[in-house]
Amino acid sequence: MELLLVVPHPDDEVFGAGGVLYEAAGRGWGTGLITLTRGDRGKDLGLCSREELPRVREEELRRSAAILRVGHLEVHGFPDQGVAEHPEIVDLLVKRFEALAPERVVTFPPNGLNRHPDHVATHRWVVEALARYGPVKLYYYAPPRPYPGFREGWKPPTHRVALDHGALAAKLKAMAQYRTQALSVLKIMNAAAPRLLEETFHLVGYEGEGREGLD
Repeated sequence: MELLLVVPHPDDEVFGAGGVLYEAAGRGWGTGLITLTRGDRGKDLGLCSREELPRVREEELRRSAAILRVGHLEVHGFPDQGVAEHPEIVDLLVKRFEALAPERVVTFPPNGLNRHPDHVATHRWVVEALARYGPVKLYYYAPPRPYPGFREGWKPPTHRVALDHGALAAKLKAMAQYRTQALSVLKIMNAAAPRLLEETFHLVGYEGEGREGLD
């Protein structure tokens, strides 16, 4: 598999790497997505009951992944806002890396972008799993500037992917599947509109100049 994302929540894939996933599949790359929770602590906007929310968010995720042409999708049931309490995720990830043999892994940076505990824990578990599995190209989500108040742990972009019209259309359509998270979608579109057009990443250990595309 050429490209594998590991994220904690449904919708984490589309905001940061939806276009990259879509374009990678178009180039014939094998793509995969591991989502650790079903997003049971997210908003529901009155569209479903709290009991129904995990099922609804998983359905939203599956629709998004289909639009983005994700070849392999796994949805696990670890508790939303409880990823840090489950170090056994490391064992799970090692086994999944062994099975999927990814060449590139994308996940959150050390600060989780916004210090969300699940984002930070996912970063930690992925790094620990890769230390046991073996070397692969590890990329972090890397906005051009740190979010206000979250500079510590931010990693600058080393690689940029400008989305073509087809990838942008697919990304926007995938984002629109997350009806229960519509306010979050609008918040991101308002605060980081340029990232809809260009997705940026930090390749761990890369010391060269900025590159177009993922190595």
